[in-house]
Amino acid sequence: MNQSFLSLFNQLHSDATEQTGHYDFGSTEYISSLEILLDAYDRTSQFNEIGQQIAYGTILNCLKGRLYLQASIKNFPECIQYKIAKPIFIIGLPRSGTTFLHRLLCYHPENQGIENWLGTFPEPRPERQKWNNNPRYLEVESALTSYHEMNPEIKNIHEMAADKVDECRLILMHCFENVTFQSNATIPDYQDWLYSVNFSSTYEYFYRSLQIIGFNDREKRWVLKDPSHMWSIDYLFKQFPDATVIQIHRDPVEVIPSVCSLVMSAKSMSEPLTSPNELGVQQLEQWAHVLDKTIEFRKQYSSNFIDIFYNEILDDSIGVLKKIYSHLGEGINHSVIDEIKNQSKVQLNKNSNHKYSLGEYGLKNTSVNERFSEYKKHYDI
Repeated sequence: MNQSFLSLFNQLHSDATEQTGHYDFGSTEYISSLEILLDAYDRTSQFNEIGQQIAYGTILNCLKGRLYLQASIKNFPECIQYKIAKPIFIIGLPRSGTTFLHRLLCYHPENQGIENWLGTFPEPRPERQKWNNNPRYLEVESALTSYHEMNPEIKNIHEMAADKVDECRLILMHCFENVTFQSNATIPDYQDWLYSVNFSSTYEYFYRSLQIIGFNDREKRWVLKDPSHMWSIDYLFKQFPDATVIQIHRDPVEVIPSVCSLVMSAKSMSEPLTSPNELGVQQLEQWAHVLDKTIEFRKQYSSNFIDIFYNEILDDSIGVLKKIYSHLGEGINHSVIDEIKNQSKVQLNKNSNHKYSLGEYGLKNTSVNERFSEYKKHYDI
């Protein structure tokens, strides 16, 4: 790719309209954030040719997602009358059991999450038996298959599938204000900028996306998950004031090397010259920063939070679910407990071969403990 990313701004939009047949990208607040991201790519990213192609494709899919959402709003205007009531959000450090707990909660027939393909290309969720004939589903499935073929290691670290519930970031990225971008590229100015972003329009877009995706299942409660909500926890509650947030806790000494391993696996394909030591410092600092922010914010909304510890999930996942439903003033549906128990065993065994250490990323136990000292003291970790 011989052109700068910023010079491809118009080409990205024209490619998106050509591939979707739609022209309405919705409100224009995303434009300045996209320009900041593209400029950051031009100034400091270390992409090889594959990395350039992946970055272009990622942004293109985000723009296509915006187009599909706006088309759905136009075609199904009744969807935006649907109120998102009392959603559950799961936050916490990555690699702390957030995906595991999210999927367990979504096995409950009265709950719903964001499937990967619908987060990428929002539309009212069709009946499951129709997915294999849906061109958007097939496009996402094909893209994930290709990605895993290029990088088989990452599938063993963090499983992604078109039909599985996934993270909110898939939608949040459509507004170009998300930690995922800095996890896949060396863009320190973008990283610093993201700490001070006004996420209001992003969460309005996110809310509208949930209205569209969940309209055919609007009697179900949303169960949502993403560590990146810690960058914007205040804006989350402005948009969802009746939300319940489950925060999962795990010792950062165990978490940080696992996070670094995941990010390094993804990033090395696009930026093969990535320094493990620099990546270690980046991951250490950004996660400590947002955890400190969350501690401070929780003083205002303490009753909306449930604390769960990683070892609780490992030792007694059913007990954790009962604890959550008790907090909600509800009882768990016992008809699904056996299925949840079976899924627990499957999920817990999937990543058992993932190996990592702090030393690989230039970090020591003492430096991690020092940077996370407030967090560890606050939650007695």
